[in-house]
Amino acid sequence: MSKQAQTLALLLAVFIVLTVIPPLYVLQAANADTSNSWTKLTNMPTSRYGLGLAVVSGKIYAIGGLNEKGELAVNEMYDPITNRWSTKASMPTARAGFAIAAYESKIYVIGGSVGDSFTGNMEVYDTISDTWETVTSMPTPRADLSANIVDGKIYLMGGKTYSSGTPNHGQTAITQMYDVATDTWSTNTSMPMALQGYASTVIDSKIYVIGGTRQSVSGVDSAVSTLQIYDTQTGVWVNGSSLNTPDSYGSAVVTSGVMAPSMIYYIGGYSMGSFSDKTWIYNVEEDSWSEGAKMSTPRAYFGLAVVNDVIYAVGGFDGSTGLNFNEEFKPYNYGKIPPVITILSPENRAYKSLQVEYEINKAVSWVGFSLDNKANMTLNGFTEITDIADGQHTITIFANDTLGNTGASQTVQFTIDNAAPIITILIPLEQTYSTADIVLTFIVNKPTTYLSYNLDGKLEMPITGNATLPALSNGNHSIIVHAVDELGNEGSSIEVTFTISTFPIFELTTAAIATIIILAATYIIIVKRIKTAHNNAKQH
Repeated sequence: MSKQAQTLALLLAVFIVLTVIPPLYVLQAANADTSNSWTKLTNMPTSRYGLGLAVVSGKIYAIGGLNEKGELAVNEMYDPITNRWSTKASMPTARAGFAIAAYESKIYVIGGSVGDSFTGNMEVYDTISDTWETVTSMPTPRADLSANIVDGKIYLMGGKTYSSGTPNHGQTAITQMYDVATDTWSTNTSMPMALQGYASTVIDSKIYVIGGTRQSVSGVDSAVSTLQIYDTQTGVWVNGSSLNTPDSYGSAVVTSGVMAPSMIYYIGGYSMGSFSDKTWIYNVEEDSWSEGAKMSTPRAYFGLAVVNDVIYAVGGFDGSTGLNFNEEFKPYNYGKIPPVITILSPENRAYKSLQVEYEINKAVSWVGFSLDNKANMTLNGFTEITDIADGQHTITIFANDTLGNTGASQTVQFTIDNAAPIITILIPLEQTYSTADIVLTFIVNKPTTYLSYNLDGKLEMPITGNATLPALSNGNHSIIVHAVDELGNEGSSIEVTFTISTFPIFELTTAAIATIIILAATYIIIVKRIKTAHNNAKQH
């Protein structure tokens, strides 16, 4: 091989290395399974613990808390997309250990510790206007509790409150509910076990209260491993499977099932002088716990939030100082959940044409449908399909999300019906009737919304069913019955002709009487003539 050929071969090899291998590496990296893993992100600007985290429109708000400077009123917002923090309007009342909840575009900060005292004060942050307002306070001042929203109601249970004994504070079991719409409070069923420093989250209408601590009469705190579940619909508490170990001042969130399986995550905490870095995963359906990957730093009293099924752990206390750490956790099977498709139309009933309507719980790159198990056809939004034969059919909708996961809806059976209703007239038939009143009797082969008839080609008469045709005149008549079914299909019966011929009783009676009178008169005349003739004969 010549030097020139060798040089060209070397350049070609370099070109292949530079242009082919990097894309292959990038592809492998992009497809790498990063689920069940923690990743460090941009630290929060202000180190603190006992803060509250709330999510509105995909942004995480870190509010209040405590550090070496005391209670804080700071409000910092984190954008997971840009991995950047920004400062927002400060909370009017600096505090820590409060309950926090987000509803619509507002964040509710309730109770907490202010110095050596507890407060019931509630302040509301409007994320749109970046302003705060004060609303009706919680009836029982307390701290180290959680807030959970169900159907526009904020539930607050337990927490640390004042005590008349020594020490002068302890845990409470009280449950109080705040109605966002009316700005009012009410009292609900108390917790079976009074707690402070627990974690909680909501699935459907149930609140899951995990771990926590109890203070003895001597002032010693002891963590618990209990799982108490409150049904907001019935007001009843039940117990679930306990944590593997007692723990308190950890945090909990729930994943939605859109990007990761729907699970409850309890992370971090403190027990028996040790700070935890563990991630505990609770399967609601199985009532069981399993362990996930550990955080990089054991800590407690931190904030936890979930955005798009990615979990964010912010701030906290490691035993010596307030932290500004910000880490994200991607749960098991993150990004591997297929889209959930719900068919809104058709339902299991009859239609004149097929109108396809559906809902999908995540962004998708393609949607299609299969009619009667035939090949898939692409759907573009809501679609009306008119060229389907009458009869029963099935439809299934499929979708691919942006990560390549394919989901399928339930299969729905429906009927296409464009056939006119069939009406059969039973009475009258094509015959002669001796009565002037006829009961129109007929049957229709399907449910109807409108019925009527035409008698002798006259104006159409609405009816609700079988009807009497009164006082028909002698002679020939005709009738047609019309019907409209539930889908608007119109049909008519065949025309039936019939005759009315009533029995002539009066006429016959009159004729008979006249005949009798004539016969009687004739008889009398004949008799008289005979007598006259007889008398004349005698005289001669």
